[in-house]
Amino acid sequence: MKLGPFARRRQQRRDDRELGHHLWRQAHDRFHRSLQRYWQIVDPDEEYARNVQGFVSAEERNGLINAGNILADLLPRVRALCVAARRASPDQQSLDVPGEFQDLHRWISRAANDLAAVAQAAAMFRRGQTDVYTVGRRAQKVIEDIEAAEAALPDLTS
Repeated sequence: MKLGPFARRRQQRRDDRELGHHLWRQAHDRFHRSLQRYWQIVDPDEEYARNVQGFVSAEERNGLINAGNILADLLPRVRALCVAARRASPDQQSLDVPGEFQDLHRWISRAANDLAAVAQAAAMFRRGQTDVYTVGRRAQKVIEDIEAAEAALPDLTS
């Protein structure tokens, strides 16, 4: 669902307040952009879909959408991790990763990169270059990355 201009501005102010403008905002936004890219590939505009739809059956398309929904459920978890990390180091005014947050930041960055790879695999699948299992394997890797990031967070708060 696309937000209107006032809702987008409210969301932007909320992001500024909770995530700041630097390290953790960038990490969150990278994951969010990768997720948006996945949806652009899986659920494209109608003109593009008419040209490419022949390669993807309805069942396979539903599988891609289901995988996208699972990946979309990770976004609030990524946001919570980034907000918690920012609260633990509120003086962060640069893109330098503090030592105690290196593992957390690495896992979030890796998850964003792996999510971009999921989008790439979905695009290749739509063009008939790979199978749907490749998309699933890459999506599973994103889930594992977020679980590892969540496991890295308690070490920071103790």
